[in-house]
Amino acid sequence: MKKLFILTAVGVLFAFIINRRDRQLSADGVERQEKLFTVILMIVLATYGGLRTWYNDTVTYIGIFEQMPSFRELWQSGSATFAGGLGFTYLTALLKDIGFSSQDYIMFYSYITVVPYVWFVRKYSDSFPMAVYLMFTTGFYIFSFAAIKQCVATAMCLIATSAAIEKKWKKYIVFLVLGILFHPYSIVYLIIPLLFFRPWSIKTFIYTAIFILLGFSLHSLIGTILDVTILMGANYDAASFVGEGVNIFRVLVCLVPFGLSFFYKNTLFDDSDRSENLIFNMAMVNGLIMFVGLFGTANYFARLANYFLPAQCITLPWMLKKIGGKDRQILSVLCVIGYLGFFIYGNRIQHVFDSCFKQMSLWTYIQSHFGA
Repeated sequence: MKKLFILTAVGVLFAFIINRRDRQLSADGVERQEKLFTVILMIVLATYGGLRTWYNDTVTYIGIFEQMPSFRELWQSGSATFAGGLGFTYLTALLKDIGFSSQDYIMFYSYITVVPYVWFVRKYSDSFPMAVYLMFTTGFYIFSFAAIKQCVATAMCLIATSAAIEKKWKKYIVFLVLGILFHPYSIVYLIIPLLFFRPWSIKTFIYTAIFILLGFSLHSLIGTILDVTILMGANYDAASFVGEGVNIFRVLVCLVPFGLSFFYKNTLFDDSDRSENLIFNMAMVNGLIMFVGLFGTANYFARLANYFLPAQCITLPWMLKKIGGKDRQILSVLCVIGYLGFFIYGNRIQHVFDSCFKQMSLWTYIQSHFGA
């Protein structure tokens, strides 16, 4: 995990520099945001992921690229499917026609994933250093090394979410449709307009009750779920949704903001604004989907929950800042230690990151474009 620790430290260091620059630029009372170091951070994180040659399903995606027919052949055959990600399939075919190598293809998707990730967290976070720390320790950033279709779809959905916050509904629809074209399950972001309510109102209890009911009745609903996935063009069977559930440790970690908020709900939400309410409720949905995953399969429900994982990285630092005082200090230390433990558990114990992740050097990648 040495490289991963170093990258995390570099990311957090850049976030501190960006935070400091923000304060310097806004010293005259006019709020301004630092841009140069933000762009550098985006480049560092996107390039790191784009240089990978082996991790999770990276090899599978490289194989998809190498076997992809030309855009024209694909169009004429009509073999692309909605379930397989129409946007991903046609864009990949186009990249291959243009002359991208398999590593260029990985790099391209890394950029169009990571840049919106960092942009969204930067735009809505009240404490960027803590948010970047959580991007690593919750697995939000590391997940971008795998599941390319889902990660690009999530990036598009985050842009759609920002548009919804600003009440730009046409833009919201456009980017949501783009997300769905990459991965059909990003249709879950249709719930966004329904999540602007004030947390811990009656709607919070209704959502919680619904997800608890879904969890305990999941086995009896498998037939209905399969019918829905078939309508979307996916070929799942009952075994895809039942089996070994999500690790209880992961579920508890995802429920931290939701659980913590109960004890400080008056402080947090008496004057919370539109974006704060939405992002907290997205974090709540992330935790509740993970709860349902206790009764299903880890792979399916954990990945579905990951659509809302970005909200965890934003809402927890906001909560700590708003809680303030001595409680904030104690809770911040506990969060740093606790999420570090989860980070080590996920990348050292549950999966050994160093044995699963391989990448080429930046110099080798550059040389590959000059025939060297």
